[in-house]
Amino acid sequence: MPDLLAAGCREQGPVMTGSGQAPRLCDQGRYRLAGVDYRATKADSGATSQDVNRALFLYAWRELHIGIAMQLKPEHRQTIYLVAATWILSGVLYIIPYHMFSGAGLYVTVSVVNICVMGALLSGGVYWAVRATRRRNTVARLAAMGAAVVLASGALALIDATTGEWIGRLVVSPQQSAPFALRATNNFIALVWQFALLGAAFTVIEANQLTREREQELAAAREVASRAEAAASAASLAALRYQLNPHFLFNTLNAISSLIVTKEYGAADAMLAKLSEFLRATLSAQPDALLPLEDELATLQHYLEIESVRFGERLAVEFVCPSELNDALVPSFLLQPLIENAIKYALAPSATPVTIKVEALVDDDTLFVSVEDDGTGQEKDARPGTGVGLANVRQRLETLYGAAGGLDTLKRERGFLAVARLPFERRSDELAA
Repeated sequence: MPDLLAAGCREQGPVMTGSGQAPRLCDQGRYRLAGVDYRATKADSGATSQDVNRALFLYAWRELHIGIAMQLKPEHRQTIYLVAATWILSGVLYIIPYHMFSGAGLYVTVSVVNICVMGALLSGGVYWAVRATRRRNTVARLAAMGAAVVLASGALALIDATTGEWIGRLVVSPQQSAPFALRATNNFIALVWQFALLGAAFTVIEANQLTREREQELAAAREVASRAEAAASAASLAALRYQLNPHFLFNTLNAISSLIVTKEYGAADAMLAKLSEFLRATLSAQPDALLPLEDELATLQHYLEIESVRFGERLAVEFVCPSELNDALVPSFLLQPLIENAIKYALAPSATPVTIKVEALVDDDTLFVSVEDDGTGQEKDARPGTGVGLANVRQRLETLYGAAGGLDTLKRERGFLAVARLPFERRSDELAA
């Protein structure tokens, strides 16, 4: 007790107790306990015992409210408040006419209190029926609520009729109780409307709560779907980017093997080192990462150095990239499939030199990166291996940029052109964002 009282005091005075005297909470004026300010009844003696008891009662009530009522769900608190207000108001309105015209005796007061208390308890059954069927169809909900209303009304009418005579003997009331059947019937007719109104109110409360729950479930489902879609897109991009053409790896390893057989160990070691650098650069980046164009071209240079060992002077490469586009952002590993397509279907079948031109330009906030070769290649639209490589590039661009991204191809009389288009973004813009 002293610790609790001391918590409510200001620094003006210590907590003091003495035999035969009320505890002195503070020597002057006001003190505070349980979040409430109090004024001592006598300035020279501090707070009285009544003030202390009142403060402790308010403190206990607040703790009870926080510990129980605040732990309930909002719809449960609404239901409890509604039931309490309904039956208290009904009891008051029932007693008022007796006070005004005939004087309400103890018998009437006890009977009304009995009805209100039991009615509040039976209202819980109506609420349970409404809540248990809130996800059922309309017919099932109405049937359950109607049955609960009839049962609650009948039970309360029988309880009041049964206890009426007993209450009369208990309070020694001269007032005569109505016959059992008449009293039960009248009470049932009056109570069924009250329980029906409560049932309708419970239905509204539960319908609102069900709507909120469904909105939350829908929002959660949308979030899960969004995450799943993002994960699927990332997995798709990873699968597309990691689909290295097995012909490239086979040809590269075969070329290294040939160099070893011919005892060109230095060239084999250099080619193996370039292959390692290329694989490290392409496999370490995130599938959906955006890289500056100059970094993408540097990775492409590793690939071309490997292919130059195989084809020697037959392979010529021309880069046309303005310096102001060096920081333009492009998806990682975007151009290698286009270069590989040109090497496989323009350079490899040809005995004459082939020039591969890589060019980048911007037009109306759209970045165009083209890969063009001047080889004779396959006849007509035959290039059979272009399906996977070019389709992967096209799908990656459409996945990342939607309609703003894509890949256009053109088969010429001599040569082949592939143009990747995507929104123009700079690395500086990404850092600023």
